[in-house]
Amino acid sequence: MPHCAMQVSNSSTTSAFRSAAWCVACWRTNTMRGIGTITNFLTIIGGTVVGLGVGKYVAENMRTTIEQAVGMVTIVLGISTAAQTDNIVFPLVSVVLGGIIGELARIEHGFFVLGNWVKARAEVALAKRSRATTFHPRFVEGFVTATLLFSIGPMSILGSIDDGLGRGAQILIVKSALDGLVSIIFAATMGWGVALSAFVVAAYQAVMTLSASGLDAVLSDRMVHEMSATGGIMVLGIGLRFMDVKPIRVASLLPGLAVAPVLVALFAR
Repeated sequence: MPHCAMQVSNSSTTSAFRSAAWCVACWRTNTMRGIGTITNFLTIIGGTVVGLGVGKYVAENMRTTIEQAVGMVTIVLGISTAAQTDNIVFPLVSVVLGGIIGELARIEHGFFVLGNWVKARAEVALAKRSRATTFHPRFVEGFVTATLLFSIGPMSILGSIDDGLGRGAQILIVKSALDGLVSIIFAATMGWGVALSAFVVAAYQAVMTLSASGLDAVLSDRMVHEMSATGGIMVLGIGLRFMDVKPIRVASLLPGLAVAPVLVALFAR
């Protein structure tokens, strides 16, 4: 009997340990979800701070050269991403329909209104504290450009879904490093409006992370592929806009990211 009692005791202990280990594993998985977005937020803020610190020591001609270099790389990135489409008709129609929806919704206008509102509130707050209220003349442009570039790419979509499903935050960690580097350059040339983009990016990626289970069930690989290609066209527009080639209203094209998977679902064979 004592031997049997010992076996029962050992079995109960083993079961308890397994249950505890399972609970710890679940807790770690749920806790770690979202860490990619948090990291992305912090790197954008940190990059902006560094950029503001070094920006004052960068000559105007050097800033222009840096901007042109970043603009060219952005254009190449946009072209390479858009070229991965299996059928150019999908991103083409997505961008056109998305642009119509975006203009009707006045999305581009909304971005600039938000940027100007934050700038005005910050100026008032600093004035009340008797501090200097000097803002970079490209404050709002920095906010809009950084927000669009950091949100549109495929890494933002795929990384958030992976993070939300517990597959890991590797994609968003890599994206965070890239965004942090670009934030340094943007902040040095366009001021601390770049930091404001961190809040929009965090909110956008957080929604996708929380909705990951539903998105993963609905979005096929082909849908994500065409969404990425559509985003590539928008990234190309950001590059052209950043280099002052053409003031493309990229924010108004954003609904195209939602249009692309719908078109694939309806017409892809």
